[in-house]
Amino acid sequence: MIESPLQRRAPLPPQLARRVGVLGVLVFALFAVIAFRLWYLQVLTGTQNAARATALVVRDIPIAPPRGNILDSQGNLLAGYRIAPEVAVVADDLPPAGAQRQLVYRRLAAVLGIGWQAIRATVDDTAVAPPGYAPTDIMDDVGTRAWSYIESRKSLFPGVIVRQVYVRDYPQGEIGAVVLGTLGQITQKELGSTPYRGIGAGATVGQSGLEAEYQGYLQGVPGVDHVDVDAAGYPIAAKSAPRQPVPGDQLSTSLDLGLEREGYIAIDEAENRARINGDPAPAAAFVAMDPMSGRVLALGSVPTFNANDFATPIATKTFGAIKASDALFDRAIDGGYPTGSTFKPITALGALNAGLITAATSQGSGSCVSFGTTQKFCNSGDANYGNVDLESALTQSVDTYFYKVGALANGGSWPIQAQARALGLGSSPGIDLPGGGYAGVVPDKAYVAALNAQYIGDVCAGSHPKAAYAHEPLAITACTQGYFQLPWTIGQNVLLATGQGYLLASPLQMTIAYSAIVNGGKVFSPKIGEQILSPSGALVQQLPAPTYRSVPINPTYDALVMAGLNGAAQSPSGTSYTTFGSFPRTVYGKTGTAVHTGQPDQSWYVVYAPDQKRPIVIAVTVEKGGFGAAAAAPAARLMLSEWFHLPEKWVAGTSQDL
Repeated sequence: MIESPLQRRAPLPPQLARRVGVLGVLVFALFAVIAFRLWYLQVLTGTQNAARATALVVRDIPIAPPRGNILDSQGNLLAGYRIAPEVAVVADDLPPAGAQRQLVYRRLAAVLGIGWQAIRATVDDTAVAPPGYAPTDIMDDVGTRAWSYIESRKSLFPGVIVRQVYVRDYPQGEIGAVVLGTLGQITQKELGSTPYRGIGAGATVGQSGLEAEYQGYLQGVPGVDHVDVDAAGYPIAAKSAPRQPVPGDQLSTSLDLGLEREGYIAIDEAENRARINGDPAPAAAFVAMDPMSGRVLALGSVPTFNANDFATPIATKTFGAIKASDALFDRAIDGGYPTGSTFKPITALGALNAGLITAATSQGSGSCVSFGTTQKFCNSGDANYGNVDLESALTQSVDTYFYKVGALANGGSWPIQAQARALGLGSSPGIDLPGGGYAGVVPDKAYVAALNAQYIGDVCAGSHPKAAYAHEPLAITACTQGYFQLPWTIGQNVLLATGQGYLLASPLQMTIAYSAIVNGGKVFSPKIGEQILSPSGALVQQLPAPTYRSVPINPTYDALVMAGLNGAAQSPSGTSYTTFGSFPRTVYGKTGTAVHTGQPDQSWYVVYAPDQKRPIVIAVTVEKGGFGAAAAAPAARLMLSEWFHLPEKWVAGTSQDL
């Protein structure tokens, strides 16, 4: 049979045939290598490889670094660290989610004495928990019995590890807690942000106070522990030497531990004395500052808390109790209060600058004054001091004198408000703590108008409340009359002149204002941090000194106000003479009693004690603590006694100055 032309195939060229042969040999050789390798792994070394696969797992366990120390100005330890036993959970090693995992949580909770739901919430919250291969801290300071029980029964606790970790330690406990601040697990919002860049989920970081403000310096660098474990989770041997963590740098501050401690002792005594007198005194605060440098020497607020409660994961019950007590609120820098008569030196300077009064202006006769209305403004106890000059008005804290000043200063250039703002009230102090401190309120006509505009805009639709407020009597009235707060009147300026009305200021702001009065017009943005030191104590960085802006203060006016403040403290007719008349140093101080409608009065005292090397201004306030001379003034005396190494004695005053 003859093939058709389409079925005929041309023979391969010799050169191509050789290439195909070579390629076939190579393919055969590759398959032979693969077959040999499989035979080698499965037959010759199969047993060893299987054992290795089931026996060895390399795990990198992060080692949290110790936070840097926080020191007072003398090198005393305010915050350090210690080593403590910790129980943690590695999520990747837990049984699958469900009944088996819950059983591990329940067993662990029973050993640690906590709720298993809390463990589940901590481990399973992927938003803030560390990666699954990294340990999640469940409890620190674990007792020896619990530690041993878990270690000896690893098969019952898959994914649970026990280890030694660095834990923050606050040797002073409650003293200075609010300024040192709190620690906590890094939040989702903080991850990747400055100053938390480079810090992983699950890490403990500063959340308030100095711990948060200087977080970038204090944190340190984590280490890594390389560990081989078998299938049951038992460590076998270290694969390589661990990389040790690098401790954080130390923060040296301007705080004085002795004065800080005495501040807490003093306001605790003030609260106790106030309660004996029938005043509840639930809270208090103090600030001490060097008026010439702007360095904060002491700062405290009560109720307080033990800072060690936040050094490890805090129990829900403990956190709830602290939060309910409002102890996390720093009244020293963020508390906003009317200041009572401690504001009068500011009123005096403003009126003098505006030419509304002079040193010789004599006024204030009568127990009460009125300004074309039926409302009367009276001295405390309806006392009548007669007509007095400015120095005497400050010495005796004559309200009727300053009421008249407030009336004269209403409107125009608003001289009282202008002076208050110049001395730092009405704006954040800018202290080196998160938020920089409360701005406060220096009220005027525009302020009240803005309050009303905001309220009416939020609540009202025309002359009627919006649906959400339709049944609220205050909203109905406000929308009908077109305002919530009464429009500004001369009476509001009269109240402002004596530190009342809408005025709100913090103890820190009053400390800054008085410091500016005594230092010639330097309005500081105070600082606490001074230096960054290495773990060994070497200087790493000198932190910026406190900045200030200069306010012109007429030396003649300043001397007049200072004479009145000295008289108030150490003249027989002064409102704090009982407390400071016998004090062995020259002081300049002013009592204040802030009136709160329907509540007990708030006690205030601000004092300056000159010294060539250790000048100091102290502001103390006691909420619902009564008259300034009864609670705040003797507390300030205790602090001054500590500062100047004098015998400490509680000497309460009797003045009923408002």
